[in-house]
Amino acid sequence: MPNIEAESSIHVVAGIVRAPHNKTRFLIARRQKGKHLENLWEFPGGKVEPGESRFAALRRELQEEIGIEVVQARPFMAVNHRYDDALIHLDVWEILDYSGRVKGQENQTIRWIKPRQIDQFEFPAADKPILAALTLPSELLITPDVSIGNEDFFLQHFSTLMARKPYPLVQFRSHHLGDDVYSQLASEMDAVCSRYGSELVINRSSFESYRLKQFDAFSNRHLNSRLLNVLSERPFDDNCVLSASCHDAQELAIARRIDCRYAILSTVRPTPSHPGRTAKGWFGFNRLARKGGVPVYALGGVRRRDLAAARYQGALGVAGISDFWNVEAF
Repeated sequence: MPNIEAESSIHVVAGIVRAPHNKTRFLIARRQKGKHLENLWEFPGGKVEPGESRFAALRRELQEEIGIEVVQARPFMAVNHRYDDALIHLDVWEILDYSGRVKGQENQTIRWIKPRQIDQFEFPAADKPILAALTLPSELLITPDVSIGNEDFFLQHFSTLMARKPYPLVQFRSHHLGDDVYSQLASEMDAVCSRYGSELVINRSSFESYRLKQFDAFSNRHLNSRLLNVLSERPFDDNCVLSASCHDAQELAIARRIDCRYAILSTVRPTPSHPGRTAKGWFGFNRLARKGGVPVYALGGVRRRDLAAARYQGALGVAGISDFWNVEAF
């Protein structure tokens, strides 16, 4: 297989443009007949010209293709994907503000769709991680360990936190709790999440635990890297939604192969909770995130205010414990 690191790629920018009066809908355009990947649907955009900045290319392409002037935008996600004839670096931005009225300037067909309609349209393979990321929030709360005998206080803290800051995605991580105590607490947390339309993800340290009947009701399941590395195939049926903890390219490849909805990629910065783990820094994180082929959250010394930096480095969002768990911050 050719070396992706040494191979030059085609840099393509694209924009997620939301409808002016309904931010849940975004724009897609159909590639015209005769073009590469003809008739497939995509986000509007195009190639970056030599010497052109990413943002300048984005503004130019969206003006040429759909007739709008981009006023403000931020990076959403970037991936590398190899087609038979080219390596593409797809650099997708979220358009925050624009002027003008959207119209296909090249007589291409355009549609406004919602994330739940994605499966009704056929997209290029490079777009698949971007489409998956559109169904995910930008922040992921990971709970701290629960002290034995302190379950009631933990649940009260969680309820208060969710009332002030209803995280759409919550991972319940507390490996030292026995399965019975964990499942009972998870059920109570799930009831709290249901009030706010949030998803609870359970995190157990063995496949034996996951196969217990008391966990049948929990379809969102997280795999730590130890469990991930023993897999040769998907461990649960398609009714389960999987995520995984990853630290390197090999683990990201496994996460992609077993169809994980997302991965949590660590460690960005040194953390007291993992003193022996080498921090990647944003540069090392970027190299992995952009070629992993699966949406990733940045973890490890990361705070909620780091979202913009994480987006620039190829993450769909940020995940954390201490900063995210602080009720007083809201």
